[in-house]
Amino acid sequence: MDIQNVLSELSKQLPAEGSVRELYICGGAALNLLGISSRQTADIDVLAPEIDQTLKTAADKVAVELGLEQGWLNNGPIDLLQNLHAEWKTGATLVFDSPKLKVFSLGRMDLLKSKVWAACDRLEDIPDVVAMTPTEQELDQVRDWVLECDASDIWPEIVNQCLEEIKRRLN
Repeated sequence: MDIQNVLSELSKQLPAEGSVRELYICGGAALNLLGISSRQTADIDVLAPEIDQTLKTAADKVAVELGLEQGWLNNGPIDLLQNLHAEWKTGATLVFDSPKLKVFSLGRMDLLKSKVWAACDRLEDIPDVVAMTPTEQELDQVRDWVLECDASDIWPEIVNQCLEEIKRRLN
C-alpha cells in the first residue's frame, strides 16, 4: 500500500464543506510515513477519532478505487488510548497534510511503547521496534510502561523476553 497515495485519495473523497479532518495513527503506517520503516502494511490504524460514517464512506470509496480491503482504515488499536498519558496528542507528529485531511503519528516514545507492547504479543512487530533504534534508556522507560499494560502473572516474563530479543537484534 502506498500510504501517501491512499491518504491523498481519502482526502479527495472527503466532503468539500466542513472543517479539516484530523486523524491520529500508530502502527506500521505511522512508521512508514515517518520514514522509519518501508515494511508494507495493509491498513492504517487510527487511534482517534472514532471513524464516523462520513469517514467510513470515503474510505470505502478509496478501497474500491485502489483495490484495498474494506476496513483498511480502522480503529483496531483504540484500546491503546486507555494506557497512554492524557497529553499524548501534544507529542504527535504531522505526517500527512492536505487541505481536507491532516494525519498525525503518535510521538516517538508513545509509538515505541505501542510497538513494544504489540511485539510482546506478536513477534512480527520486533523488526519495527528495531527499526526505531531505541536507546537502552528508552527501552527501560518502555519496559516500565508495558509492564503496567497487563496484570497476568506471566506478563513480566513475556515483556523481559521480548526486550531481550529486541536488544539482541539491536546489537
